[in-house]
Amino acid sequence: MKIISWNIERPKIDKKLAKNKFIIEQINLLEPDIIFLTETNSIIDFGNEYYTIKSEELPKIHDNQKYEQGENRVTIFSKYKFVNIYETYDKFTSVSGKVKTEFGELNLYGSIIGSFGGRDIHFKNDLKNQKIDIIKLNGNICYSGDFNISFSGIPYPDKQTINKINEYFDENNLLNLTCKNENCAIHIVVNKDFIIGKKTENKMTLIERKISDHNLVLTEII
Repeated sequence: MKIISWNIERPKIDKKLAKNKFIIEQINLLEPDIIFLTETNSIIDFGNEYYTIKSEELPKIHDNQKYEQGENRVTIFSKYKFVNIYETYDKFTSVSGKVKTEFGELNLYGSIIGSFGGRDIHFKNDLKNQKIDIIKLNGNICYSGDFNISFSGIPYPDKQTINKINEYFDENNLLNLTCKNENCAIHIVVNKDFIIGKKTENKMTLIERKISDHNLVLTEII
């Protein structure tokens, strides 16, 4: 099972744009089973091979920020069919559903923690409410997206926040598979029971700034 997570930094609706073409081609080359995209747009699509759930399209102005046509914060693409869709605390910032995989049922939760960075009220509110949402999910969990938290390299937003979220993961039997990626805010977290008896491999692909200010992360569960 290959899982990709990437903040693609607000692509615009134009199929001819080199950025959009690069994003789609880069992901297709990796042949993922599950894709979490943040700061995305409806123009980024992978056809009938994937089932899709997405957060609400953003209005022209939301949280005092201007948005273009088709923009939304989170989309999950899955080769596995969604058997349940769950309501989340914020229809614009997170999305969740259950799929059936070769390893059993898996609850997917995609999000941004702090749409404007890791040091404002939006970040604190998102983190608080996403913790509650995650606890509500019964069974196996894959929690992924732009956390605006760097666990390795330069600590961001601060060591206290990192320590608290790590405590939350430990208390809820969760493992951050991407925590060793230096200076990376994009993460893939699963419950420990889901990977018992399996190997995991992690890779981070460096991306040019003209495409996105975030690197692409991939975790493979074997």
